[in-house]
Amino acid sequence: MLFFLTLNHNYEVGVFPFQERLEWDSRAVSYLSEPLPLAIIQVVLERLTKKNTLNFKKSPQAIQSRISKIIEDFGWDMELTWRKIPEVISLPEERLVLSADIGNEAWKAFNQLVRGRQLSIGDLRELARELGLMDEVITKFAHYNVEQGCAQWVPSVKQNKRGWQCQRCGEQDLEEWPSFYGVAATCQSCQSIGVSNSLNVLYRDKRSILDGPSVVLFQPHWNLTEAQRLASDQVSEIIKGTSEKVALLWAACGAGKTEVCFPSAAWALAQGKSVLFAAPRQDVIHDIAPRLQRDFSNYPIQVLTGTTTVKFQVGGLVLATTHQVLRFWRCFDVIFMDEMDAFPYHGNRALEWGLNQALRPGGKLLYLTATPSHEGLKAVRKGEISLIRLPARHHRNPLPVPIWIRVGNSLEANGSIGLWAKDIESLRGQGSVLVFVPKISWIDPWIKSFKQRFSGWCVDGSYSADPGRNMKIKNLQQGKYDIFISTTILERGITLLGIQVVVLGADHPIFDERALVQMAGRVGRTRERPGGGVLFLAKQITPAMKTAVQWIEEQNRRALELGLIDPVEKEG
Repeated sequence: MLFFLTLNHNYEVGVFPFQERLEWDSRAVSYLSEPLPLAIIQVVLERLTKKNTLNFKKSPQAIQSRISKIIEDFGWDMELTWRKIPEVISLPEERLVLSADIGNEAWKAFNQLVRGRQLSIGDLRELARELGLMDEVITKFAHYNVEQGCAQWVPSVKQNKRGWQCQRCGEQDLEEWPSFYGVAATCQSCQSIGVSNSLNVLYRDKRSILDGPSVVLFQPHWNLTEAQRLASDQVSEIIKGTSEKVALLWAACGAGKTEVCFPSAAWALAQGKSVLFAAPRQDVIHDIAPRLQRDFSNYPIQVLTGTTTVKFQVGGLVLATTHQVLRFWRCFDVIFMDEMDAFPYHGNRALEWGLNQALRPGGKLLYLTATPSHEGLKAVRKGEISLIRLPARHHRNPLPVPIWIRVGNSLEANGSIGLWAKDIESLRGQGSVLVFVPKISWIDPWIKSFKQRFSGWCVDGSYSADPGRNMKIKNLQQGKYDIFISTTILERGITLLGIQVVVLGADHPIFDERALVQMAGRVGRTRERPGGGVLFLAKQITPAMKTAVQWIEEQNRRALELGLIDPVEKEG
């Protein structure tokens, strides 16, 4: 998107996206004959200000001359001239840009849907299609808000002293390419949600999502356990307090950490504060959504993932993947970031930058996880963030502790099941067995191996790109498999009644302690089936395996000391 550079009566330089409507802007006295990228215009303004041009001689001609000289230095093969905007004594009714539209439903809908958002031109065009409007009308609406001071245009990619930086995700490692306007740059980091380059712009809406306090009917369909209540009270203290801005909720797998935050979310919404529940994976979003919709039945909730058909929704309570959060700008008073250690968020600078940019100044950020990252724990030790613990599940039973079984033979694809077959049979006696493997290439060979060893058993498997994945997981949830083999796609965000877990090749480098804890955490999550077994099959025990067992044992020990789980009676 290009803009016309204008010079106003008060010697200020402005921008305007419509040539045929320049005369409607009563402030402008002249404009450059050709439109330019906003990033180029900002460079011109920076150089203009640096030379103190506006102070040494306040005359339109002097400023025009200086701007022309700056642009000439770019060396473009372009003839630019200044065009005067004639004074219009009797202006048409449409001069006010929105005089005919200010009260219509499209204008109202636009302003509801863009509050607090950061939108590319592609996003604005998508909104135009959803509202049944022409692209030009949406641009007109957006620019009117810019002129009113409640929004701004910013370059999608900007150049500074250190180089390029994407203004949507903060990424600085960009791809350069030649353009008519010189060297341009494109961000590859956030391209999954649309193009971001130095020749394009973002529309940033500065308004809060909510106008004020909301009427919230919070009706939880559950009662907090003692462990959950203690954690919920601490979360509430953080959200309602004024000192602490960031906290980490470290919970046992299956402890109900998300529901622990619901009361604080209800309080914030009632105060007129916007709330975001974010997670890296859409599977987690789809798991949380029905629970939020159940307990906030009368409240509009935005649910945004990469597969969401309706991209623009309303509501002060937003549930979104971290990629979709990049479309918001400093608009959330409270952010609950679930599974902060999971792919693709963990270690992704762009998604982390986007999450922090979506938080309003003075807002509260609460990270939720059963497996905190090394960085998170380090920040806790240094006192940079507060720590809240939730070590017990709701059914007062301890977390199943993994057992290491040493295997002498290779567990690579086509490996032999060997002596540990009896352990698989024992687990199957308690429930379906979920077998995790480190590589996709292991799935089919192990399906064949298990079918040969356990004739008559129903055995299948899946991975992220499997076209039949959704149906297979549905069958798994219904208990239709004896053994189901999976990559780490099922390590989080799924509860399976009576499931037992085996990790084949638990010593593989891809399985760090967080992945191992999450996989073990699939077992014993329900009140109906609170127990079960977890087996780590490996040639050797790795530091990651040791740490995973230590974390689980420490959660059980802490929960027992606090009286949050019942002691296990020893047999005999």
